Amino acid sequence: PYVIRPFDALELAAASPEDQVRMRAFNQHLSSIRIMSKHAFGMLKGHFPSLKEMGPHRNIQDMYKALEVMMILHNICIEWNDKPEEIWGYDPVDHWGDDEADGNIGYEEIDGDAEVPEHETEQWLRDTGRQKRRVLLDTLFPS
Repeated sequence: PYVIRPFDALELAAASPEDQVRMRAFNQHLSSIRIMSKHAFGMLKGHFPSLKEMGPHRNIQDMYKALEVMMILHNICIEWNDKPEEIWGYDPVDHWGDDEADGNIGYEEIDGDAEVPEHETEQWLRDTGRQKRRVLLDTLFPS
């Protein structure tokens, strides 16, 4: 239920000079992981152009299974030194990367209430996410 976000300017300003160094290093590390992840998904979409147009599905578990298979095949392609640009029909332009620009493409509207445990309020998620981020900070960049 967490999205780990970088420390913002207010959090940095309120921290001690020692913690500011650690927090900036954490932000840099988090940013580099995000970039690597985007590159990996770009390569995955290069190997499997159909990912750009999967659209909504009724059974999300089937979609997860299909994606898992594609990731396994993607790793095999990397292991065998396969190059996406050598695949027939490869399109180096990723038209699917900006979900906001595309509206609701790839999403379907679900009727009814979400099945969220009562204790998982916005504030609980925010506080628990901050605690998780602090644990990661202390683990990756001990003081």
